[in-house]
Amino acid sequence: MAGSVGDSEAMRVRIVRPGMKWWVLGLIVFGIIAAVAYMFLPWVVFGLFVYYVARPINRYLGRRIKGKNLSAALSLVLIVVPVVLFLGVFFSIAIGQLAAFANTDVAARLLGGLPTTTIPNDPNKLLDTATTTLQKPSVQSALAAVQAFVGGIASSIFMLFLSLLLGFFLLVEDERLARWGKEQLLGDDRVFTDYLEAVDAGLNSIYFGYTLTIFVIMILTAVIYNLFNLFAPGNLLIPATILLAVITGIFTLVPLVGRSVVYLAIAAFLALGAIQRDPNALWYPFVFFLFMTLAFDNVVRTYIRPYLSGKLFHLSLVMFAYLLGPILFGWYGVFLGPLLMVIVVQFLQVAVPQLRGKEPTTPLDIGPTTTRETDEGTDDARRGGEATDGGEDEGSQS
Repeated sequence: MAGSVGDSEAMRVRIVRPGMKWWVLGLIVFGIIAAVAYMFLPWVVFGLFVYYVARPINRYLGRRIKGKNLSAALSLVLIVVPVVLFLGVFFSIAIGQLAAFANTDVAARLLGGLPTTTIPNDPNKLLDTATTTLQKPSVQSALAAVQAFVGGIASSIFMLFLSLLLGFFLLVEDERLARWGKEQLLGDDRVFTDYLEAVDAGLNSIYFGYTLTIFVIMILTAVIYNLFNLFAPGNLLIPATILLAVITGIFTLVPLVGRSVVYLAIAAFLALGAIQRDPNALWYPFVFFLFMTLAFDNVVRTYIRPYLSGKLFHLSLVMFAYLLGPILFGWYGVFLGPLLMVIVVQFLQVAVPQLRGKEPTTPLDIGPTTTRETDEGTDDARRGGEATDGGEDEGSQS
């Protein structure tokens, strides 16, 4: 009897000790992964952003194109190519403005004090002059700055490629990774499963929905501003229509006043021009302001924003996430701020109530942009969302 008890004790020790070793090894492995991810955090977050923006497009193409790799590649092309074209146009305009500035009197006065020397004709003198010039501290510092700039650009391009590669990998393997995580990590933990699904739906709503809403508003307002310029009386033109369209899209995140501030500023500028040129044209800025605030904004609130971004998060939370993110983390805070907001808000809305034995305070099915609407077999989730639509609509008006 005593021998059997001793054998069981030894067996228990043999079972526990390897388990502890594996837990320690697992913590070391995940610590290494976390450290590497922290080193490349900006580009990892940007890769997640690319994935969530491209995922609805990828799933739409995946139902019509055979092959996950092909649909994922096409989805990224549909996103990357417009961005590259936009940056190309932006830098072309910037270079044109720089060239125009170089021909102005201000540039001549600024550059007029620089010493100018004639280029020698003798090759030996030319070599001596070049060598002497390159040895000057100011030239050395300028060359070092150029080298650092070129190196930074090359490094950024490489990291951008890695972010796109991460987005491509997630587009191809997201379903397999989700199944593996549920089977091997989550198991029967329903609370954690609901929480991760809610985070996934929230990131889809933020990254795809709100981003797409902003870009759609930018495009529509650019078209509207240019159309108003076509019919402007007395040459009352809206200046810098593209820039004002970008500002209008960004001001969509500001609650209460929002885009109306931009409309009011444009109308005030047009009214000032009408007073100076032709007071009879004061009707034009008035019509512009009424059209943008009554017609266009109603279309945005009624159709564009609910269809694209859903109603999962209050607009004030989204605004603070987008505005405070860059201040706290830098340029990538535009993507990390909303990510942290979704993680915290969904934990409070989904996980905490279930940990207390209550139902989540927000439905997991939030609209056509969520994963539950895009995946198959979601009839139960849709029915659950329909039952709570009324309360969601009342609590999300802004």
